[in-house]
Amino acid sequence: MDKVKKHLPLEAEAKALLKDSLPSIQDSRQRLKVKEAIQKITVDWEQRIKDLQAELDSLEAELKHERGKRARAEEILREREPMLIERVKEISCLYSIVSLMADRSYPSEEKKVQDIVKLIPTGWHDPQDAYSQIILWGKEYKTDNFQDTRWKQSSSTIVNGEPAGTLAVGYLMEKPVREEGPFLLEERTLIDVLARLIGEIMGPKLVKKPGGGS
Repeated sequence: MDKVKKHLPLEAEAKALLKDSLPSIQDSRQRLKVKEAIQKITVDWEQRIKDLQAELDSLEAELKHERGKRARAEEILREREPMLIERVKEISCLYSIVSLMADRSYPSEEKKVQDIVKLIPTGWHDPQDAYSQIILWGKEYKTDNFQDTRWKQSSSTIVNGEPAGTLAVGYLMEKPVREEGPFLLEERTLIDVLARLIGEIMGPKLVKKPGGGS
């Protein structure tokens, strides 16, 4: 049980860590957008962990009377721990990208977007086999291993209410079937939040040329 209690505060700690990056974003509207994105992506994670804690608390009470329940509690922990690890991975990816967006040392916004696209796969279940692609104002940014495979998910990027491109994440090879093809349910939330942040924070900083190109 101690192992579970050690993992449970990770969501709150990661959320606080994300908020630490907000002061570096000078624009108040951008800070609000980041806060809204953080809130959206943490709701599901927090609820899952609360459900896990309630289940384990119930089993812990029963353990006082039935030692045999301990084996079941440990089994539940083994089943749930990978889920907690995945949530930390996704939060770390989001934190890294938010921090990068606020970094003023970049020579250009285009170079910043190229580095963002390289970070995105780190939030997915099998990052070593994942690629990502951002299309913004007609310009493509992609990881070095990019291939347009059939094992991918995408989300639209909107800038000031106008469709401006897409964010795609995919796998180079077939993976086990999960909630959305080879992807976890939380990865759909993550890609939607990232696409929104890219559109709201990075999109206006890039020059849109006539005809939709950049």
